[in-house]
Amino acid sequence: MKKVWLCTLIVFCLAAYQSHAQIKWDAEKFMPLSDVKPGMQGKGYTVFSGIEVEPFDFEVVSVEYNYFPGWHVVWCKGLSDNFKRTGVAGGMSGSPIYIDGRLIGALSLGFWNQRQHANLFGVTPIEAMVQVAQRGMEPNLTYQGTQLFDLGAAAATQDSGLDMGPSLIRDGRLPQVPRSFDEAWFENLSPTPSRAKSAQLAIPLAMPPLNAELMRYAQPVFDKFNFMPVQAAGGGGPIKESPVEEGQIIGMEMVRGDVSFFGFGTITYVDGDELLAFGHSMSAEGNVNLPLSGGHVHFILPMTTRSSKYAAPTQPIGTLVQDRETAIAGIIGKHPSYIPVNVNVQTTDGKRHEKYYEVIRDRGISGLYAGIGTSYLLDALEFYFHDHTVNLGTTITLKEHPDLTNRELTYKNVFSSSGSPASGVMQTVTYPMALLDSNTYTKVQVESVDFDIKIEDKRRTARVQSLRVDKLRYRPGDTVAVEITLQPYLEMPVVLTGTITIPKDTPDGLVMLLASNGNFYQSWLRSRAPYNFRHRNINQLVELLKREQNNSNIILELSVPQPGLTIQGQEFSNLPPSVMSVMNTAKQVVGNTGYTLGTALHVDKLSTDYVVSGSGIIRFVVDRNAE
Repeated sequence: MKKVWLCTLIVFCLAAYQSHAQIKWDAEKFMPLSDVKPGMQGKGYTVFSGIEVEPFDFEVVSVEYNYFPGWHVVWCKGLSDNFKRTGVAGGMSGSPIYIDGRLIGALSLGFWNQRQHANLFGVTPIEAMVQVAQRGMEPNLTYQGTQLFDLGAAAATQDSGLDMGPSLIRDGRLPQVPRSFDEAWFENLSPTPSRAKSAQLAIPLAMPPLNAELMRYAQPVFDKFNFMPVQAAGGGGPIKESPVEEGQIIGMEMVRGDVSFFGFGTITYVDGDELLAFGHSMSAEGNVNLPLSGGHVHFILPMTTRSSKYAAPTQPIGTLVQDRETAIAGIIGKHPSYIPVNVNVQTTDGKRHEKYYEVIRDRGISGLYAGIGTSYLLDALEFYFHDHTVNLGTTITLKEHPDLTNRELTYKNVFSSSGSPASGVMQTVTYPMALLDSNTYTKVQVESVDFDIKIEDKRRTARVQSLRVDKLRYRPGDTVAVEITLQPYLEMPVVLTGTITIPKDTPDGLVMLLASNGNFYQSWLRSRAPYNFRHRNINQLVELLKREQNNSNIILELSVPQPGLTIQGQEFSNLPPSVMSVMNTAKQVVGNTGYTLGTALHVDKLSTDYVVSGSGIIRFVVDRNAE
């Protein structure tokens, strides 16, 4: 029995040792920076086309210490004709550089607009890259990803907006216009600085050709991560598998499947099932857990500014575990899972298109890529900036979690205009996924995203032109008929009638009737009752994320100017002053209770055949003695 126990212990220890093995300094294979001198010549290795690693000659020009603190650089000049044809190029990051058969480091830097035949490039010493592997070669299973949005600050701003309410009802008008998705998107992008450095080679991002609207959303994110979009290069090719060896393409498929986004560089060194690459960071996030893929090069696009490899992904090859300033390090083998995205589109010709892609698990970015992928597919299948209406159904399914009582967020909405439906599609997934990923309660994961889309070849938009009620005095319990005139796009005005009932316990006095599109109504609610939007656990957050109003509805709300009270997300109206005073004392937990600016009496909605814009209000008097 003891022998069995001892053998088990030895196997366990060996397994533990192997699982924590890491690349170490090898004096026979590596040349230290102290041995590198100007005038020395050697060979670099990279792929210029396909998956064939080709050598190129170079000469050391100089050694610069502390190019960045602790990051020294060997400056070299390319000598071979193959290198001279392109110069240093995006995607060469990580190309191994040898002198006398010993690895000195990875090509990682290159200047813009070099004079022809200058061919200067910088090399990150192998010492700095080995140190990255020595930080640990185990995936960080708690990794969540980049904080793309400054959502904490955004939430604080919403909660502190108590002075916004009065301006919304001044002079019988609603002058405040709700923030568009564009404004919210750019305002809440985290202010963290870009990873781009003047000479550090950008990471080429092979991606499909996005229209200008999609690029407007994506470009700030690409800039943060020093990604250089190489458009029209998002697809695959004839090569489906590539070797995992020094000089070959390596990268990350942010999106893969019917849509592909592939950021890539070059492998510098392979030791068993571990590797070093790039000679600089991908996003400098530290200990991470992200998928790695191989790739092949279609060709190198020579440019006078700075050339770039034009590449496509091949097979998944492993997991990125370290992402540091001077290198990335990975494990060859299994890779983390992706989020599946299913897209079912019915185009205007009545045909159904089933599309599928996957996005990486990285908070903030996952939602962005999920939205961009579907928007791009709609463009590819149908749109050429013409009038359209998109009927969109979206379901975000969350993985099982002991703290979750509801795992599905389902949205049904309509978007209509001229041009691409990019912002409409994106906003249904980007913000919910970012908010879920960045919540402070518990780690939740998205299991899948499903889109069900029907496209009509017609613009169906209408603006609220006027409101009318049949009298100005009503009794409690009366039903108010609201005549709403809509001005459709390029059509004659349409008159609709909605109804809303005055609650029987409504006190005598002035009542405001608001008729609003869904987007404005959400903004109005946040201003009138901001404490309704405070969440205290993951389930409250999920419920808040399900409060989207359909763009084709007109929301009718009756309210009075008396303040109400929100307690733990539930609004109470018509409370006696004594009750309100007691409930909102300093003894209450901070943040759980707050006043509302006005009290909602009743809310109803009127469905239309249009995507509605505009709002309006009418005031009337509630009088128990009215006829």
